[in-house]
Amino acid sequence: MSLEPESPAETYTAAEIREAVKTLTAQHKTALVKLAKAYAMKTSFGHEDLLHEAYMRVLDGRRKWPRSVAVVPFLAGVMKSIACDWQAERRDESVEVGDVGYEDQTAAARIDLQKVIVLFDDDPIAQKMVIALLDGARGEELRELSGLNKTEYESKRAKIRRRIEKVWS
Repeated sequence: MSLEPESPAETYTAAEIREAVKTLTAQHKTALVKLAKAYAMKTSFGHEDLLHEAYMRVLDGRRKWPRSVAVVPFLAGVMKSIACDWQAERRDESVEVGDVGYEDQTAAARIDLQKVIVLFDDDPIAQKMVIALLDGARGEELRELSGLNKTEYESKRAKIRRRIEKVWS
């Protein structure tokens, strides 16, 4: 591992980052808000603070965005890092011994949620369906949200199930 800074070709420029943030899709924003809520749960800050802090660190250059990483996983990683820092600060103030097991379970659930969403970065419709499923959408509501006909919807559901089973089997 080199200690030299990454070359500009390996990371996005400040102008490219501003443009990417401006053009986030509703689906990306929804996923980022859900992840921010999950990561912020064990901090003394709200999810909006966490999301804004992540944007600020990326926009002001404190966090370099590698071109090889998609927007949602990258920003999720930034938020996770910030939340961990904020958790450490909070733990320094008061440690609840009884919460340790719960915290481990919650962290694992958040990681799993992020992994599921990222699994479908190559398929926006499947990713939209997964996010809707996490929101509680089911059956006909989910099919309508997908915009697919019944046959396409069933195929997409099978694809989602197969991918998830492949990763967790």
